[in-house]
Amino acid sequence: MTVSASNKDFVSDLGADQVIDHRSEKFEDLVETVDLVFDLIGGETQERSFSVIKPGGALISTLQEPDKGRAADRNIRGRRCTAQPNGAQLREIANLIDQARKGRRRKHLSAREVAEAQAALKDKDLRGKVVLKILR
Repeated sequence: MTVSASNKDFVSDLGADQVIDHRSEKFEDLVETVDLVFDLIGGETQERSFSVIKPGGALISTLQEPDKGRAADRNIRGRRCTAQPNGAQLREIANLIDQARKGRRRKHLSAREVAEAQAALKDKDLRGKVVLKILR
């Protein structure tokens, strides 16, 4: 997992096997080849990711389609994957969050606490997501 130095302990506590400070270290110099890269950055980071994927592996990006020619040359599957909002997916995500053994939730806020939620989002030390509970 690549993160900033201030988040290394946090993601280690979440169970990451290897944590790399993306500001001072190059992941391609530190990791062995992997089966999968899940790219949330795109651009140059995605381009550098090709070098760490095993033949037969995959590069999945939430931002841009990986270069198909480069993927074919390395025998890698390259795909762009984005979530489509729908109730079934959101319920499944909520279920996975509820089942998580590790992770940190600050607290759940009601819809009436939107201002507090907005302030939490501006907090530089916030880790994780802000959850607003909306009742019908």
